[in-house]
Amino acid sequence: MLTPRRPHQGPPLLCLSILLPLVLAHLGCSSEDDSGPAVEVRDSSGVTIVENSGSIGPDGGGWVLNPEPEVSIGTFQGDSLYQLFEVQGAVRLSDGRIALANAGSGEIRVYGDDGRFLAAHGRKGEGPGEFQNPVLVGSLGGDTLVVVDQDLRRISLVGPDEGFLQAIRISDDIGGGAFPRGMFHDGVVVMGGGFYWSSSGGDEMTSGFSRQETNYWAAGLDGELLTDFGQFPGAEFFMEVKSQPGGGVSMRARLIPFGKYAMAAVAPNQFYFGAGDTWEVRGFDQSGSLTRIYRLDEPPIPVGSGDLEAVIEEEVAQADDPSEAPEIRAGFGEMPLPDFMPAFSSIQTDQEGYLWVERFRRPGEDTPVFDILDPREGW
Repeated sequence: MLTPRRPHQGPPLLCLSILLPLVLAHLGCSSEDDSGPAVEVRDSSGVTIVENSGSIGPDGGGWVLNPEPEVSIGTFQGDSLYQLFEVQGAVRLSDGRIALANAGSGEIRVYGDDGRFLAAHGRKGEGPGEFQNPVLVGSLGGDTLVVVDQDLRRISLVGPDEGFLQAIRISDDIGGGAFPRGMFHDGVVVMGGGFYWSSSGGDEMTSGFSRQETNYWAAGLDGELLTDFGQFPGAEFFMEVKSQPGGGVSMRARLIPFGKYAMAAVAPNQFYFGAGDTWEVRGFDQSGSLTRIYRLDEPPIPVGSGDLEAVIEEEVAQADDPSEAPEIRAGFGEMPLPDFMPAFSSIQTDQEGYLWVERFRRPGEDTPVFDILDPREGW
């Protein structure tokens, strides 16, 4: 069971977590430049299609994040209560406190609105109130936290003050790795998007290019399947499958540089998916019905030879052992290279219902830029 990390912004390997500092900032809006694409909204057999076309500058002509955060939590050195490792989800509670899943320690931590440590619940383990790989997907009324542990396949309810409240097993009807993606406003949890392969299931994997389909599901807080959203294009991998003495098989999967991969986000009442082949994001309601399609008329970005070289050198620089450089370069030489980069690199939602689509960054481009869409009015 594997889920990919984002290409080119780190080594093209596979990991099961996201390492993020928690930074919360004001969102400002500038009215000096209201330029943007033309927006056409139309209905097609009950599906709202939002077409955005026209020139978009690199700055987007609108919103910027405050460079000074309201509060910053996390340190590389010092008090261990502020050292964060494998943060997987953060939620601002109704009174301004901030809860986050510190998966590296198996804890759900709670900090004040000023960033001061208040409490920690849980630890590494498999018993009630313990976690292996916790992901904080949201909060219910009363600020009860909803935590999904994909390794233990269970949902836990945690009070920010009381700690562990209840554990619910995730039904076997939800296949794959049960990777949590977010939560609807009523506590329904969306999972899926990983790459699942099992030799015991009779699946056959061969060396070379591979793009398996992936699935998404929604489960209630009882752990039972509510919605099967179906199959979607997954990540583009380069597979290395080798027979081992004694009849075993070793398998290594690597993301292809500038390859496409599954991207998903969960809003209060919508599930969004994008594959990155073209600039298109699809929205589904909680029943699994396609309700919205967002498109942006942006030309694809060609992949140049210099782009690949930059990716290779980035991974060489991050290698623990400099002697690995020849092997790293040789490994990239075996992979197919796409003609064009993905149309975008991530999709996210916010509490206001806006859809944030991150533009794909070429090697060396460090500043993230988002195209932000109002679900009702477009770009």
